[in-house]
Amino acid sequence: MESEALTGEESRTGLRWLWFAGGCILSVSTLCSLVLLVLLLISTGINAYLAWTLSGYEVSVYRPVPVSPTAVVVTPTAELALVPTPTPKAPTLTATSTSTPMSASTTATLEVQIATLAAIATRAAEIEAANTPGSTPIVVGPETPQAAATPVAKSSTVPTESPTEAVAASTSTNTYNLIPIDGERESRPPEEHGDLNLKLRDPQPADFEATLVEIPGSGVDPNAPKLSAVFEPDFVQTYAVHNWDWGCNCKGDLIEDGSAVVIGIKTTPGEPIFAPKTERDIYDGKYYAVVLYASEDQLTAQYARVGNVAQGYTVHYLGLQTDPNLVKAFEESKGSQLPGLTLDTPVGVAASDEVIVAMRDNGKFLDARSKLDWWE
Repeated sequence: MESEALTGEESRTGLRWLWFAGGCILSVSTLCSLVLLVLLLISTGINAYLAWTLSGYEVSVYRPVPVSPTAVVVTPTAELALVPTPTPKAPTLTATSTSTPMSASTTATLEVQIATLAAIATRAAEIEAANTPGSTPIVVGPETPQAAATPVAKSSTVPTESPTEAVAASTSTNTYNLIPIDGERESRPPEEHGDLNLKLRDPQPADFEATLVEIPGSGVDPNAPKLSAVFEPDFVQTYAVHNWDWGCNCKGDLIEDGSAVVIGIKTTPGEPIFAPKTERDIYDGKYYAVVLYASEDQLTAQYARVGNVAQGYTVHYLGLQTDPNLVKAFEESKGSQLPGLTLDTPVGVAASDEVIVAMRDNGKFLDARSKLDWWE
């Protein structure tokens, strides 16, 4: 009995120690959890504070700094190499803050890296524009002249501009007003209209004599537009144009009646080009023609207050640099209004040494060499 009592007491004692150890472990675990929770809260607070602080940074460009001397060499194999050149200047980026500024070492590193990349990119772009394939390596430094532009071949049909002949006319002080016409204009887009866009009729060089001709029965209308008021009769080429097939809206065969001659007149690049003079105005005593079509290098003018070529004289200019304000006025015109032309405001300037001119009467192409009709 006594041994059994001892055994029971020992069991209870062991159980108490087990409960005590378990409680200690649980207490320690709880305490560690609380510590970790406090650390988590502190970390979250620090992160929030840093985010709020860094949100005040902004980038500004305020001064140039010297960068590592570099230049770019392009070889025929298109490889790039850096060689010493005089130190270029480049804009730098620095960080400013409404709270804590960045360190000086970080700022300096960013400045050098950004400036170096900018210098390399600039030099590479200059060399790519100045060199052609197969050329010898060129080192582009601050004083290397830019390579000359390669001339552009002129077309065998319609005169085009070359880099040495192009005339800058991107700006203009000329003004053009819209005037009313009788009826509506052509419904087909003018750039797709064979009577308005002379390019569609594909002028082709012809073997007609490039000189003034006297045509029997000509010169009967004193109000015919006079090309002599704009040009000298110095012809450099004669052209033939195609008929127009309205079924397919495409060009047909060449007009070969011996009189439908389109002429190329010698001009000086940059000289002003006016509408041919006539004695009869069509509106308000100062407007003598309306513009049926105007693009960067082409103009179609009608000497009647109508929206087509079927009535009255029509003049085509091709190969000029049309005044940008006139092109804009035509593009903005709507309905029964078109830009009106006076005789003292140029419609553009000569873009090269030749302007192609065509003359029509009631839609029919006439011989632009006719001395009595257009030149006297």
